[in-house]
Amino acid sequence: MAGRAEGRTDMRRKVETGYSRGEETRARILDVAVRMFGSHGFDGVSTREIAAAASVPQPSLRYYFESKQGLYVACLNHVQALTLQAVEPVIVEAERLLADDAASGFQMIDAFCSIQEAMIDHLIGGVEGSATALFMVRHDLPSVGGAHKFTGDGTIAYRLTACFTRLIMRISGSGLDGQAALLVAGLLNGPLTIIYIRRGRLADIGWDITPERLQWLRRTIRKHTTAALLVYLTE
Repeated sequence: MAGRAEGRTDMRRKVETGYSRGEETRARILDVAVRMFGSHGFDGVSTREIAAAASVPQPSLRYYFESKQGLYVACLNHVQALTLQAVEPVIVEAERLLADDAASGFQMIDAFCSIQEAMIDHLIGGVEGSATALFMVRHDLPSVGGAHKFTGDGTIAYRLTACFTRLIMRISGSGLDGQAALLVAGLLNGPLTIIYIRRGRLADIGWDITPERLQWLRRTIRKHTTAALLVYLTE
């Protein structure tokens, strides 16, 4: 009888801790941790508080992430993975253009603007935009626990930087070297970064993010970026 009862217990445990449920729990912990790390910083929140807010036992955090630092790095990877998922199609198209020696500077400008538009849709129009923006802003601030030195996967940052830089170099006909092109990309994306960071405050000035305003923002950023890049076009 004991063996049969133990078998039923093992079966129940396997059902209760199935892959899908485990992934759901892990995702819920990450969502909560991103918000709480963003609101209070790495040093200002404990794993016990995160577990309570996520409605999971504290040992669950150790099971999925091993440590507080492991959870924080997982949050970085989570935020970066969401961004990559949202913008990868336009990055792939830009990379295809960059591999085509016959592609025109005008096509490069369009590709640059298309990446910006995908970022606007995800970072500003997305439902998680405010939480991820605050998390990334906090990440850049000095931390007693050294969280600002933690790094995630980095794939999205590398591909975005490489695309923006190479597109500008092609637009300029190699008139700008890599460092100069990188600085120009930073200048062009600066306004977008500011809006992303301040997304949660836009409502305070009566500018809620609506579909119509998001489209207006896409058009406006495209106009400004196109005008700026045409200065460097050497065709």
